[in-house]
Amino acid sequence: MVIKKIAITLNLILISVLGFSQTKLPFLTVKDIDKSTAFQELIELLGDSDYFIQNVNKEVGFIQVKFIKEGKKGIFSKDSGNRIVYNILIRSSDSHAVRIGLQANVEKIVWDGEVYRSKDHYNDEGISNDPKDYEELLKLIESHFEHQ
Repeated sequence: MVIKKIAITLNLILISVLGFSQTKLPFLTVKDIDKSTAFQELIELLGDSDYFIQNVNKEVGFIQVKFIKEGKKGIFSKDSGNRIVYNILIRSSDSHAVRIGLQANVEKIVWDGEVYRSKDHYNDEGISNDPKDYEELLKLIESHFEHQ
């Protein structure tokens, strides 16, 4: 009975620690702009960059883009590039401000090990909490709205 209580207590502690240790997904707040204008500017910015626009919904404030992140090149390199699909959500924050949230779904390229009939495929790694997966896109968006 005592061992069971200790096990339950340890499980509860572990669950609470893991639950609070997850990082929140990045977002940025842009002042002096409305949702419609921010949406239109992001479409133009992403369309003129290395991001491939896959889906848009102006009413909801949703933009989905794909980006191929180049990795290390070479025969013995394990990291030959990832595909990242970003979901961008634009929400009205308060008067004349919007909140732009990002969510990155990482797909890592995997080599099947064959030498002559090699077939690479992407393995879905799920939503990333790694800040490195968001850095480039955040810098692009931040620099755009800073210079407006």
